[in-house]
Amino acid sequence: MQSQIEEMAASGLEVALANKVKLIENQIAYLVANTKTLNTRIFLIQSLEKIYVDELNDEGIAGLIKSVDKILTRPFIGIKIHDAEGNLILNSGISSTSPNLAVELDTGSDIHTVLLWDEQFIIRNSIQLLDEKNNPIGRITTEESMPDLTRIFKEATLIGKTGDFLLCAPVKENDLEMDCFLRGFNGNQFKRMQRTMHNKPLPIHFALAGQTGIKFTQDYRRMDVVAAHSPVAFGLGAVLKIDENELYSHLTQQTKTIALYLGLLVLIGMAVIYWLTVPLIQKAIKSKNTSINAFKELIRARDNAEKTSSELSAYINAIGKLALISITDDQGSIIQVNEKFREISGYSSEELIGQDHRILNSRTHPESFFIEMWETITTGQTWHHEICNRNKSGGLYWVDSTIVPLVNTSGKIDRFLSVRVDVTARKQNDLDLNERLKESNCLHTVRNYLEQDLNAEKTCQSILNCLILALQFPEMAVAMIKLADKQFTTASYQDKLPNTISAKIIANGEVCGLLQVSYIQDLPFALPYEQNLITTVAHDLSRWFEHTEAEKRIIEMATHDALTGLPNRYLLQDRIEQALVHDARSQRQMAVLFIDLDHFKTINDSLGHDIGDLLLKAVAERLVICVRNEDTVARQGGDEFIVVLNSITESLDAAKVAQKILDSLLRPYYIHKNELHIGGSIGISVFPNDGANAETLLKNSDVAMYHAKENGRNNYQFFTDELNKSAHERHTLGLDLRYALERNELVLYYQPVMDMPNHQLYGVEALLRWRHPEHKLIAPDKFINLAEETGLIIPIGEWVLKTVCAQIKSWHEQGYIVPKVAINLSARQFRDKELINNISRILRETGVEAKYIALEITESMLIDNIERVVETLNCLNAMGIQISIDDFGTGYSSLSYLKRFPIHTLKIDRSFVRDIVTDKNDRTIVATIIAMAHSLEMDVIAEGIETEEQLNFLMTQKCNHYQGYYFSKPVPVSEIERTLVNDGVKRYQISRQKCTS
Repeated sequence: MQSQIEEMAASGLEVALANKVKLIENQIAYLVANTKTLNTRIFLIQSLEKIYVDELNDEGIAGLIKSVDKILTRPFIGIKIHDAEGNLILNSGISSTSPNLAVELDTGSDIHTVLLWDEQFIIRNSIQLLDEKNNPIGRITTEESMPDLTRIFKEATLIGKTGDFLLCAPVKENDLEMDCFLRGFNGNQFKRMQRTMHNKPLPIHFALAGQTGIKFTQDYRRMDVVAAHSPVAFGLGAVLKIDENELYSHLTQQTKTIALYLGLLVLIGMAVIYWLTVPLIQKAIKSKNTSINAFKELIRARDNAEKTSSELSAYINAIGKLALISITDDQGSIIQVNEKFREISGYSSEELIGQDHRILNSRTHPESFFIEMWETITTGQTWHHEICNRNKSGGLYWVDSTIVPLVNTSGKIDRFLSVRVDVTARKQNDLDLNERLKESNCLHTVRNYLEQDLNAEKTCQSILNCLILALQFPEMAVAMIKLADKQFTTASYQDKLPNTISAKIIANGEVCGLLQVSYIQDLPFALPYEQNLITTVAHDLSRWFEHTEAEKRIIEMATHDALTGLPNRYLLQDRIEQALVHDARSQRQMAVLFIDLDHFKTINDSLGHDIGDLLLKAVAERLVICVRNEDTVARQGGDEFIVVLNSITESLDAAKVAQKILDSLLRPYYIHKNELHIGGSIGISVFPNDGANAETLLKNSDVAMYHAKENGRNNYQFFTDELNKSAHERHTLGLDLRYALERNELVLYYQPVMDMPNHQLYGVEALLRWRHPEHKLIAPDKFINLAEETGLIIPIGEWVLKTVCAQIKSWHEQGYIVPKVAINLSARQFRDKELINNISRILRETGVEAKYIALEITESMLIDNIERVVETLNCLNAMGIQISIDDFGTGYSSLSYLKRFPIHTLKIDRSFVRDIVTDKNDRTIVATIIAMAHSLEMDVIAEGIETEEQLNFLMTQKCNHYQGYYFSKPVPVSEIERTLVNDGVKRYQISRQKCTS
């Protein structure tokens, strides 16, 4: 009876403690999740960002107050907001100022959580707020009450009259101490305690060490108790205990009754013995009546003994009626079961005998669960846990199971006694309560996400993550939301899983999506419990999607032109203001192009408004194609359009786009078998020179547009005369460049490249010049970009290579020792598919060997399509052409790529060489480039050498070659020949040296 009472008490304590631990964990997790959701509130983040901008500070404070007022309508009782330096910005609601005890909880690195007592339990959460670039901009601290935990500590009783509940956290700086909330029959206490007493761990010590179980021991009062201990998530531990005196009080009463009966039986036995021995002493005195009396006493004693035995048998039978009892051999095979076992399992004795308990396995518990069970009972210890089994018909039932090893006369374990109590009803109630709590928390979080101003992807992904955690088996669950034409899934999602439930998402009476949940393992019995939650979430998604689509339609109608679908004047104003803020911050320019169609009224009046509307739509499509994705094309009204160019490098970039638009508009339009022709007049205003706000820029571009009409239509004009002049010059220069080759206006200059340290000629670089009939000699930086844009760089590049090869051949014929000639390749030339074929053809036609040619490319050419770059460079190298990287150090190529390319020479850009005598950083950069190039077995040429001091420094760093005005500027071919050595002269010098030696 004592062992059974202990087991029943232990089971009751463990179940009660487990329920309280689960309740505490769920409530803390829910409150922490509440605070984490604040980090996703866009308006709150935006308001906090404005605090750091002086002119937006007041607006930011007002936004914070508005956000906090809205948040305080929820479970939060107090909120504090600090800036990035920790200064308090806002304090709203009721905050705890002097709690009796505060304990830090382990809830993760991204949030700081404290559990404290201030006439009630309160959770204080503090989380960092991040901007869109994940930079910290402040911190928000919230406080929420915990009514369920408070109720535990204020209930009249927990279990029994001496029941006591402790909730503790370890002291971080001391492993022997802990901070505890004590709930006892004599009132609540909050204090710091030792984890051991007389060098013996208290039950709470095991809970903090992550262990769950029952201890018969002494507590911190030095009282003998029965204590259930369990870890609680977030670094806490809990103990529920009862005094042994109260536990055994009932047993003591039973023992007194039994002892009374046994005492009477002993006395009667002694009396019988006495009366049996009396005749031996006084045989003559005792009479028959004495024997009869003794016999009556024996009968009475027998009846008492039978009554006691009957009570014990009834007690055992009662246990058999309530409990499922089975006996197995040492291998786990069933050898005996009682009627209750057969009734609950649904199997007969014949079906069970000889089987092991795997016949009842529900596959709910992991394999490690049963491994731990066998390890416990095979070592002679009693094992006690709740198990989920499956009966013969497939239904699940839960039992509170205790397995006791039985030993034979040899002291070896040969059988196991299993006593199970059916707790399905209670377990199902607990599961239902837990599921309802999880569903309630899930729906609350889902609706919170739906209230926030998030895009569809973030909303659906957040809902899926929340939904998975609310399922019965989240570690095995996957989910999917299909909404409109997009699909969002959790990790490890697979199509066509067998165990699937779903709910349709319906908006405006039509199916627009699907919410689906699946288990990746075979758990079909679990899914029906999830259907109600899935259906509810799908319904909420339907209402949200319906509302979102309606808002989109309203905004689209209010901000876009009904005919073309382009932004209207209201949205245009907002786009311009946004672009102004961005470009002002990044110190970039922005242009507004005001476009008015020429002669549109004639088409509209002659062919009708329907044709005119179709023409306007076609114009809108061409305008969109002419600009980048980040630019804006809007319809001002009638036949007027506005183009906003964001973040342009220079004002003339707007001229390029304007010309592109004019060319596009001039192409014929084919509408309803009509061939239509139309042009445009474009006015351009540029931020910041032509205006600092949308109204001014639009007005000035309008003025410029009328100026374009006055200049003959079908052209563009800048608002500023100076920019008009530059654009005109650029346009005229581009036209002249088309005829430069035909008119033989292009010419090559050559600049020597010298050796170090002997200052002998190493090579020459061919530099292109344009001998314009009006502008005289034009440097390449004035027209190369134009050649790139127009595609003329390809024929110009061929002309350069042919001219160089012809000059090399001429020098050979004149007897000169020809140095290597370097030619610059543009990016467009390098990407040309016919580059290799053209070079091979020109070398073959001119009869010049490839070893006399070096091609110079820039770093930026190496980072696009690496595999093709490697292929091109290898082909050039195989031909015998040397490759140099020009302007090295100013690009973005990775040094790790250099070893993949057949590069022979690095040319250090003149921007590093210019200040090497005075600037320590430039000296370090140049020295590093030289050392790195030599380690890769490459030569180094330093550009822009103008002084002897620069040359001396480069010589000390063992630079191979140099180039610059210190020796010679670029000169025509007639002057460069003066630096060349005649082959006959050289042979004469060599012969003379031999004779002298």
